[in-house]
This record gives sequence, C-alpha cells and structure tokens, in this order.
Amino acid sequence: MKMDKLKNGEIIPGKNIGTFHLGWTFKQLKTALNDKFEIEKRSRCFVVKTDCIWFWLDDKQEVFQIRVQEPFEGKFLGEIGIGSTLLDVENKAGEWQEELDVYILPNHIGICFELRDIDDFDDEWDELTAPINAISVY
Repeated sequence: MKMDKLKNGEIIPGKNIGTFHLGWTFKQLKTALNDKFEIEKRSRCFVVKTDCIWFWLDDKQEVFQIRVQEPFEGKFLGEIGIGSTLLDVENKAGEWQEELDVYILPNHIGICFELRDIDDFDDEWDELTAPINAISVY
C-alpha cells in the first residue's frame, strides 16, 4: 500500500476512513500499514499510531475507533476535513452537539470532531470558527 493512502480517503461515520475499516483485526491493520506504525498500550485498549491516523483496538484486537489529524486530507461529505470549522459542519451536515470535549452530529451517528485548543491561538477562541484538528469515526 502506498503511504499516501494514509493521508487521504472518504470519512464515513460508523464505518471507515478511506481504506481502513472499523472492526478490522490487528492482523488486517498491520498488513495494510506495512508494519509502519507505533503501538501505545492503554489501560483497556491499545492504539496503533501513524503520523496522521490512529486506530484504537479492544481486547479482542479489533479496531473500534479511527482518528485522523494533520496531514490527513480526506473529507466527510466531500467537504469537511482537518482545518474546517463547526460552522462548515453546521452548513453541510446540520446540527452538532458538544459531548465530553468533542463535537458529535445527532444526524450522523459514529463521527466526532475535536477543535484546536485555545492555547494554540493568540486571539480569542470561538468554537464555531476554531479549526477542526481531529476527526474520529467509531
């Protein structure tokens, strides 16, 4: 697999990001990534990390969450990606809600957005215009 496939692909809530699918086994993931990743062990899972895409695997070694960040260039609904804003999300996908420091879409179950922190800005922070710095499907 070419490494540029790690940096692009359609984001489909509750299903996949690009060629990477929820429910994949560690073996499938390892093959797709050509062994180019790091593993971080956590209390109830482990995370497989590349520079722009992370995979959470459960105790059965199956992917239950996929997260992308820069330099990932793929899009949700063909328009919403890293660097987009909640205003973009609202205009394209409809209502959003804040839930535990992420933003979810009641009409698109299985996707959430994280915004760039206020510490990263010199100006005042506004959740509608703060850039999205991570997108997860679950």
